[in-house]
Amino acid sequence: MRIADTRRVEQLLGDLAFPASKERIVEHAHAERPLSEEERALSSLPLGTYGSAAEVLRSLPVDPDPGRTPAEQAYQRRHHNKPGLAEHMRDTERPPVQDELGDEGPHWHP
Repeated sequence: MRIADTRRVEQLLGDLAFPASKERIVEHAHAERPLSEEERALSSLPLGTYGSAAEVLRSLPVDPDPGRTPAEQAYQRRHHNKPGLAEHMRDTERPPVQDELGDEGPHWHP
């Protein structure tokens, strides 16, 4: 799971004593905010012992552009002409499925 904003995770870890193992970090998140987006993101951490909250935040998978719909992400992944450019920075046209969905489907944000 990718998270868009790490500030809530940072607040969640504010009262956790470090160094801490991944298991301890996830247990702490579950005790504070069970079944939250933050807990799911922390569950995706690699196994290991973390020396600080900053180290945990650097290890989290972060979504660089959370405004993209899944259809936009898939279209950008398949249709690009600039190798080496980050996926979320590639210019693309409106995905054809968005035309079929019309206004009822997810909105396109160019």
